[in-house]
Amino acid sequence: MMLAGDMLDDLVDQDSLETTWNKAPLTTSLHIAIGLLLAGQKAIVDLLIDDHKKAKAQLYISSRLLQSVNGQHMDVTYDIQTEAEYIEMVKKKSGSLVAMACFVGTALADAEKNTVIIEKYANDIGIAAQIDNDMDALYRWDEKNDIKAKKKSLPVLYMLASKRDNLLKQYFSNHIDYNELYAQKEKVIQQMEQEGAFYYAKVMSHIYKEKALQEIEKLDVDDRYKSVLKTNYFVMLEGDLQCKKSFAF
Repeated sequence: MMLAGDMLDDLVDQDSLETTWNKAPLTTSLHIAIGLLLAGQKAIVDLLIDDHKKAKAQLYISSRLLQSVNGQHMDVTYDIQTEAEYIEMVKKKSGSLVAMACFVGTALADAEKNTVIIEKYANDIGIAAQIDNDMDALYRWDEKNDIKAKKKSLPVLYMLASKRDNLLKQYFSNHIDYNELYAQKEKVIQQMEQEGAFYYAKVMSHIYKEKALQEIEKLDVDDRYKSVLKTNYFVMLEGDLQCKKSFAF
């Protein structure tokens, strides 16, 4: 189901052209994504466990998927203006998917006493991962459409709020078109680095990673489980930017 979410995100954004699903016909990729979503649901139904646990897991899946779809819709249609609006959008778009995975685990294990804490760190993990992904997209103009589509990630918002004139300001205010901007993409990246836009986004990502770790420490479980969770958390964040590339064959 997480892979289906990645596929649909790329298909909506019309980027990540190196991935297998973007090389296939659109109808084929959509059918595969829908099939993966249904297969995930069926995997829950087929589990040899109490029906009450399965019902809870399915409720978590449907509610968090709807939140993610809402966040994705905000991403492509809503004109983000502030840091707070961006964070709210990625919390829904990405945080809800991490929360979905976590809550399915708690429902199936019948261990729901820590759900408030789990939702907090799941959202924080999702936000941090999305900030990192958005920064990565600003270096990959030939693969990602974020700049072309005028998506306002944290570094872009930072540049638009700058008192200094810059190429992104000129592009977003329609003083230059995308072809003119693309011809100067190295300068655009240089301006973002010099102005501190990337540094700002990295700091924000770090803040949410630390918030997640602090929430994990609050869990009412043995310390060894916290240690395993934190280890897996760092592995997930390190691998997040590379996961799609493994499908580019």
